[in-house]
Amino acid sequence: MQSLDVLRRSPTADYVATVLSSVALTPTIKAIRLRLDRDEFSFLPGQSVWPKFERDGRKFSKIYSIASSPSSCPDIELCVSRVGWSSAVVQDLAIGQALPLRGPYGLMTLSELPQRPRVYIAEGSGIAPLKSQIDWLHECDYRHPIWLVQANPETPEQLPYQPYWQRLQQTWSAFHYREAISQCPETVLASLRLNLAEVDVVICAIGDRSDQLQETAYALGAKPEQLRSEKFIAF
Repeated sequence: MQSLDVLRRSPTADYVATVLSSVALTPTIKAIRLRLDRDEFSFLPGQSVWPKFERDGRKFSKIYSIASSPSSCPDIELCVSRVGWSSAVVQDLAIGQALPLRGPYGLMTLSELPQRPRVYIAEGSGIAPLKSQIDWLHECDYRHPIWLVQANPETPEQLPYQPYWQRLQQTWSAFHYREAISQCPETVLASLRLNLAEVDVVICAIGDRSDQLQETAYALGAKPEQLRSEKFIAF
């Protein structure tokens, strides 16, 4: 388990993970808990792993962001949306089944406590790297305000980790949760009436949606040097 006040990442290496649990968060998204075979694995909030697959005699790999805090190592959690054959393989893993993977990877990370308020915007399983960061900030008793704007295009009224965020908002005064259900996340973001020039903005969504959300954030005053985004692809 990593110390909360000293974050580090282990060198990228190969591991074998064992499935501990697989829980449906929405009709299309699952949280899959894995235990890596070596204790030395460590990562920065926002990083990812590359599970390895075989199909028709060919080997493939696809990146999945880690949804849990670094403090849970050597256990990690993946938040996987069933959008293609590789995600179906991960979602259908049985408890106790082995999954080879490589990691950690990724640069949209935290290595120390930020000095400004933060706005997180997530769609679908793009919540994964943002949850890792939010969980770690909560463990560190981060005092600057945090807003999470969450949407799920697959099943708009069912958001991954929704009950968790609702509970967290009740117990952590810095955390503010906004569900983009009846409105798009762009509209919800504008309704916050924040001066985005004074906050860090972090976005994770599929494909072009990441670019569209960035454009909205810039239009609302976000500074390029204070905005980070990540997009994911489906297969």
